[in-house]
Amino acid sequence: MRFASLGKTILCFLVLFSFLVSFHAESTEAAYSFQAKVTADVLNVRSKPGTTYSIVGKVSKGQVVTVLEQKNGWSRISYGTKSGWVSSKYLTAITWTGYVTATKLNLRSTPGGSVIGTLSKGTALTVYGKDGTWLKVYSSSIRKTGWVSASYVTTQKPIIKATYTKLVFKVNSNLRKGPGTSYPILSTESAGTFVDKLSEKDGWVQVKKLNGMIGWVSASLVRDPATVLKGRVIVLDAGHGGYDSGARGVTFLEKNLTFTTTLTLTPLLQKAGAKVILTRSTDKYLTLAQRVNISNYYKANAFLSLHYNAYSTTSTGLMTFYYNYSKDAPLARSIQNGIVASTKLRNMGAKYGNYHVLRDNRQPAALVELGFLSNPYEEKLVATSSYQQKAAQGLYNGLFLYFLPR
Repeated sequence: MRFASLGKTILCFLVLFSFLVSFHAESTEAAYSFQAKVTADVLNVRSKPGTTYSIVGKVSKGQVVTVLEQKNGWSRISYGTKSGWVSSKYLTAITWTGYVTATKLNLRSTPGGSVIGTLSKGTALTVYGKDGTWLKVYSSSIRKTGWVSASYVTTQKPIIKATYTKLVFKVNSNLRKGPGTSYPILSTESAGTFVDKLSEKDGWVQVKKLNGMIGWVSASLVRDPATVLKGRVIVLDAGHGGYDSGARGVTFLEKNLTFTTTLTLTPLLQKAGAKVILTRSTDKYLTLAQRVNISNYYKANAFLSLHYNAYSTTSTGLMTFYYNYSKDAPLARSIQNGIVASTKLRNMGAKYGNYHVLRDNRQPAALVELGFLSNPYEEKLVATSSYQQKAAQGLYNGLFLYFLPR
């Protein structure tokens, strides 16, 4: 009898356990809410999950409802202010695309559960539904489904700006329709023209101009602009100094203006990677031989002696001098072109000059006259911060173009 009684007890326990498991499975079939669209022409909404229960409402084809839970092929929905049960087979889940706004977002196995992956900013997610402040999502980038915090997901697609490698033409070059000399010429570009690199093929580079034109150029004719001045040793010689004031205007002294120009130019060159050596960093006097010795000692790739001119009250303009035609003239011409284009002052050209800092200099050297202090109007102009910036930029541009094909 005791064994029979024990058997009945075990049987009852198994039946109860089976019921509880079945009930639990049914009640947890859907643990999150999501939106769905009705596919039936007219769908009955019932008080409970089954066709034997009373009809409490109707929804129409195409109507969007919120699914709150699912059980045994039935879905409990809310629509407007009403709710009830409908057959799940007449609903199609609606997903939407979200984008990660956090720098790094954890993908979790359950709401607040263990981390199963990490999503980067801007990652597109397929969102299935939500549970409180958590979203159920699928990420194609890591091929996983999981949960993320809704606070870091937006419906607005991020604007990602395309980034390209900048290139610059080393010399005047033809831009062609395809990667080869057999293709038609689209345009002829000047040395110093900047373009965006798009692709490469067989020693040719596809580039995009500022106006949107796309074409091909031989890779040997362009270079990375960041490499042009990098590592170049440039000696800047602020003319005069100390008791040698140089030219005198009504208000300003040449020695002070040359020093200002030097200090304005220096950071531009240093930012481009050049090694800048100053012949003087204070208001002190240096002999011409000392200035040349600094250039020769550091083996300057370029030596610039900066000056401001004096002649008559109506004199105006810019000029640059060289001594050795083959060694110095290319530098002088490039500098002259740069400062004229930047400042818009009268172009007096690059010309021969028998000056000590040029004549005894073994390095490429140029002496630059940046305006006339004897002209009251030009004196005021060259002393302005605006002009100093333009002059420094022009000197920088001249050096950039000088080193560009080298």
